[in-house]
Amino acid sequence: MLRMIRKNMKIILIVVIAAFVVSVFYGLGQYSRSSDSQRQSYYMVEINKSGITSDQLQKAFLNAISQYDDATLSSLDQVTIVSFKKNILGQLVDYELLYQQAQKEKVKISSDEINLEIDKIKDNFSSTEEFDAALKANNLTLAQIKENIKRQLMINKVLGETKSQVSITDDELLKYYTENQESFFEPEQVHARHILVKTKEEADTLLLQLKEGIIDFSELAKEKSTDSSALNGGDLGFFTKGQMVKEFEDAAFSLKPGEISEVVQTQFGYHIIKCEEKKEEYSPTFEEAKEKVIAILRSQRENEAISTLISKLKEEAVIVYNYDFDAEIEALKSSAEEDNASDSTEQVTSEETVLEETTETDNTNQDN
Repeated sequence: MLRMIRKNMKIILIVVIAAFVVSVFYGLGQYSRSSDSQRQSYYMVEINKSGITSDQLQKAFLNAISQYDDATLSSLDQVTIVSFKKNILGQLVDYELLYQQAQKEKVKISSDEINLEIDKIKDNFSSTEEFDAALKANNLTLAQIKENIKRQLMINKVLGETKSQVSITDDELLKYYTENQESFFEPEQVHARHILVKTKEEADTLLLQLKEGIIDFSELAKEKSTDSSALNGGDLGFFTKGQMVKEFEDAAFSLKPGEISEVVQTQFGYHIIKCEEKKEEYSPTFEEAKEKVIAILRSQRENEAISTLISKLKEEAVIVYNYDFDAEIEALKSSAEEDNASDSTEQVTSEETVLEETTETDNTNQDN
């Protein structure tokens, strides 16, 4: 799912995704079967009386990869891309099965529930006009968005009912805590601010101002620090050992709350560090960690319950795949191996040619 909502008129679907886990898959199952010849060429996969088209898969794929930057996308090879599409198609199948189950259970969604979610989406826009323009730019209508929301809410209710059936006893909680006690250990932490500048001369000047109490540390960080944390007054939050470069870490952990370090040089420049707060290492008791244990174990059990439900729905469904991604992946791997073998052969041949030419030259020189 997307890491953030970018308020842009051209990506209304991303806003929808932020509110609904799978609403990126708009239109899933909206086409009913027509004729055998049509569905064989049109559907990537058929699930009972519905299907997923190549166009739907492509839209889902493009929305899914929109969370990555250009550098990451350019580094993906064809095998990775096809594997990604295969996984997305698998998710589409799962969600279609869940939607069909919601229909089977006659799950009802009220207009108020839908409108509430519409209002959440509109909150990401500065005006109703901007929201309407976003719909138009994406060739979408409000009715389509509402239908998408309705489908997702229906799925959510099926998932919610499945999750509600999960129960955990105190004995199970204690057992999990005992077996995983080390994972609840909290190492020593320090909450620090810093000011980063390029030269020691500037750092010395700023440190003198801080020692004389001429200016507040956070205000000076906002004004002078070249680090991105300057926007927050140099605030780095809490961190543990191993998260910062050694020179910075050693200085930060040696300070007491309220203390300011001398100038510290690292590969990034010259730092002045202020310790705001420290937390000693701590191993919580079962009672102290209980809420966290409940959250972890419940999440695991809920995921297991959903996986079991989807497996059951798959067993009961008639699913026909009209495209073989595994075959495409194997073909791409074989092609890559052949290319590598060809490159290796060409390299060896080239090296042999160079060696032969060198030998001939040496022999000619000797004859002369």
